[in-house]
Amino acid sequence: MENKGEKKYHRDEATGVVYELHPEEWADTVFGVISIFYLLLMLAFFFWQLIDLWSGKYWLVQQFGYKEMARLMSSPFRLAAYAFIGGGLGGIINGIRSFIGWHSERSAFGRRFIWKYIIAPWVGATLALFAFALVRSGLAILGGDLQAETPNIRQTLSMFAIGVLAGYGSREVFIWLDAQVKRIFKVTPEAKVPDLLHKTQEEAEEILNAANLKAGKVSKESTEDGTLIGKVISQTPLQDTSIASGGTVDFTLGAEK
Repeated sequence: MENKGEKKYHRDEATGVVYELHPEEWADTVFGVISIFYLLLMLAFFFWQLIDLWSGKYWLVQQFGYKEMARLMSSPFRLAAYAFIGGGLGGIINGIRSFIGWHSERSAFGRRFIWKYIIAPWVGATLALFAFALVRSGLAILGGDLQAETPNIRQTLSMFAIGVLAGYGSREVFIWLDAQVKRIFKVTPEAKVPDLLHKTQEEAEEILNAANLKAGKVSKESTEDGTLIGKVISQTPLQDTSIASGGTVDFTLGAEK
């Protein structure tokens, strides 16, 4: 924490951003208490679900009328459930850690951040399911022996641990997912071909560079118009055609007959 005059500042270690701290008002404290009680309630709920899953009771699921125990006991469902519960617990622990820092240590909890704590368990659980899908699809980039059809204790703990890490480090997971989306669904930038007609070769190359394009094959063709000698008389692709950024444009220069 830094002091600048009478104001207090805090530097976020994860992002490096410096925040001005505002003392809590009574409403901030109320919302903070609501947040921590909610997180503790969710902590109890997810621990209950973990024990329920481990014992194979599936009490909550059966209360909604689902009775097909064979599917509930299948390997894919149990591993996905362990990941989901682990992600929820990771999000909750991260929320409790954040609350202790902002309320107990800095006395600067902001009421508007209550939504962050409300969605923390569910964002963590959802991100954990994303991680589960990536691993089960064969992209075992997060580690763990998870491809076998019959899960053993090592596979179960691996998936649970991945879920906890995904929930606890949700910010880093979002950044990582953004990078994967850009890598997998990479879109090649496009550029429009400029008009090169009646330009000299040097002028044409400068115009193409400005448009993030390159000069391709440069040929010459005789012309009867003396004003076009040494200037572009045709080009391929034509003006205003959309091509990949960094692509090439061929053009023909007029020459003496």
